[in-house]
Amino acid sequence: MKKFMQNEDGIAAVEFAILSIPLFILIMGSLEMGLMMYHKARTEGVLREAARMSVTGDITRIGENGELIDEFVTKELTFTESADVRIRKVFYDDFSQVRQPEKRLSNAAEAPYCFIDTNGNQEWDEDPTRIGVGSGDDIIDYRVEVEYNTLFPLVTNIITQSNTMTVSAQTTLRNEPFTGNNDQQEQTCCVSAAAGNPVTCEG
Repeated sequence: MKKFMQNEDGIAAVEFAILSIPLFILIMGSLEMGLMMYHKARTEGVLREAARMSVTGDITRIGENGELIDEFVTKELTFTESADVRIRKVFYDDFSQVRQPEKRLSNAAEAPYCFIDTNGNQEWDEDPTRIGVGSGDDIIDYRVEVEYNTLFPLVTNIITQSNTMTVSAQTTLRNEPFTGNNDQQEQTCCVSAAAGNPVTCEG
């Protein structure tokens, strides 16, 4: 028995088997992280190119409502067949409106209250955007998200609890002063405490 316990034949193989699991996880995790960083850089580059296309207002390049930009971005960012490209294009009339809530004219959190409606939808908005690419001098806010299946789903599932990863990019810039500017006129809207909370606006 003593001789058997002192026998070290095969111990290197056992040690390698024990150490190889975390080693392989580290290697695959590093490869996955490197790939994610590449996809992130690629997404940011494509978004910058799309923004340069848009600010000119050239319909032959961007389409009537930016659909040609969407096609370009989707094509360039389809990393794999599983890639899901999500594009958000909104605009503001001025930089002062970017991701700023519409001004309330009272401190009331519930009706009745009044507010300054800057995007014309007759609703109080935390972020008063309008959908689309806007017109001359408008402020365009682009956001792109790409969700894709990972190379090593078993490893990423251990770390992130998911078989997919998501990279995103966002940019905000002003359109060139081409023709067709149509800023939304601000109006004062009041939300009534009556049934259904009807809204009346003027201005």
